[in-house]
Amino acid sequence: MHSIETLNKAADNIRILSAAMVEKAKSGHPGGAMGGADFISVLYSEYLNYDPENPLWEGRDRFFLDPGHMSPMLYAQLTMTGHFTMAELKQLRQWGSPTPGHPELNYARGIENSSGPLGQGHTYAVGAAIAAKCLYARTGNPTFQKETIYAYISDGGIQEEISQGAARIAGTLGLDNLVMFYDANDIQLSTETSVVTNEDTAAKYRALGWEVFSIDGNNVTEIRQALDAAKKVCGKPTLIIGHCVMGKGALKADGSSYERNCGTHGAPLGGDAYRNTIKNLGGDPDNAFIIWDEVQEIFNTRREELKAICAERHAEESAWAVANPEKAQNLEDWFAGKQPAIDWAAIEQKADSPTRNASATVLGILAENYGNMICSSADLSNSDKTDGFLKKTHAFTPGDFSGAFLHAGVSELTMACCCIGMALHGGVIPACGTFFVFSDYMKPAIRMSALMRLKVIYIWTHDSFRVGEDGPTHQPIEHEQQIRLMEQVHNHQGERSMVVLRPADAEETAVAWQYAMSE
Repeated sequence: MHSIETLNKAADNIRILSAAMVEKAKSGHPGGAMGGADFISVLYSEYLNYDPENPLWEGRDRFFLDPGHMSPMLYAQLTMTGHFTMAELKQLRQWGSPTPGHPELNYARGIENSSGPLGQGHTYAVGAAIAAKCLYARTGNPTFQKETIYAYISDGGIQEEISQGAARIAGTLGLDNLVMFYDANDIQLSTETSVVTNEDTAAKYRALGWEVFSIDGNNVTEIRQALDAAKKVCGKPTLIIGHCVMGKGALKADGSSYERNCGTHGAPLGGDAYRNTIKNLGGDPDNAFIIWDEVQEIFNTRREELKAICAERHAEESAWAVANPEKAQNLEDWFAGKQPAIDWAAIEQKADSPTRNASATVLGILAENYGNMICSSADLSNSDKTDGFLKKTHAFTPGDFSGAFLHAGVSELTMACCCIGMALHGGVIPACGTFFVFSDYMKPAIRMSALMRLKVIYIWTHDSFRVGEDGPTHQPIEHEQQIRLMEQVHNHQGERSMVVLRPADAEETAVAWQYAMSE
């Protein structure tokens, strides 16, 4: 265990690098990154287990950053672990840079998710935690039982409505492999949080079935104690409310404190304020892009510790594979994206069957043949006919993830983001269903899954304006044009981001499903 003095210095080093990145870019968000530095340095130096020689190791712990504007904090930390270079930090927010303003999915660089609109990132973590539970239930591979999903959320993420859905699903399912740190610094871009909210966040999460710890988010000892306690919690997800100082260590041009100030949230510190801050943190404003030797030694030591941890875990995985060759092969195939053989031509559909009924027929076959598929519905399974899948399996319940169906409740955006998190984790194929008109709620998630090139299948039924009985509020009119526009949006690889299929009859529905599963 490292000394508190050394870990405090590591956090200050992250603060310096965060402020320097934003200063050089002439735009960005230094304050939050400076406040969260203590937690992330403790997490990466002592708790997060990953394979430094294999970033795709299936059993690794995963860290999901929700507030993407705090990217300088993550980039600085990942530079200390060898994932980025100083030259790349200096290119924060520049065109073509690997350090964009909001992190983008890059497993090799230690980035587990693209951080999109606030609230989505921690919901991905809920989905990833479900995937890990499901894979352990399917295979018995002990590595998934030891895997921990960490999430980092800010005041803005808590305020976004999706946080309610994510907290409800995680609490209802008792996801005790999920640990979320809430950076409660009480400052946001325009105001202090007291201007816009008076909720008791700890009470809300406790009411939703979470274990909650409140700590000084800049105190190494309290961070350690909270993480240790979180690892021992059974049957509940854990929320650690870290009361952090926005812009910790920052000084104004006149030398007075610049901490807890909205001015540090979304702009460079600037001029003498920047120089005074770097000096106050023990750095050189003319040579800020450095990692102190004693700080780098922390993460060099951790790298060797991780090698030993991973050697033990890999040996355990190998012993499991020898004892369970069929399951081991399945697991390898699932993470490689290999498909089981389906005789699509042999699928029998009733003449003139509605497309949602035809979809249910296919879903039943998929449930029987895809051991790693998870289907979800937003309280509409018997109407969108995802119950064709459900009838061949059973739903997840607390302590039992041997099924393959997620009852998401009335929360389309939350459901979509959970499915994204499952896909980000890997090893499973997520699909989710609702009425087409409710795709409006899902657009931010659809966009993110497209940008990240993830295999998430969205099933939309009641897709015609002829859904007249429900009235105009439930008639999809402009929705097809909006969704089809997404097909024209290309990702970084120059490929179209998604494919939209609208089958006209039962036979086309089966072909559409064949394409969706093989694409």
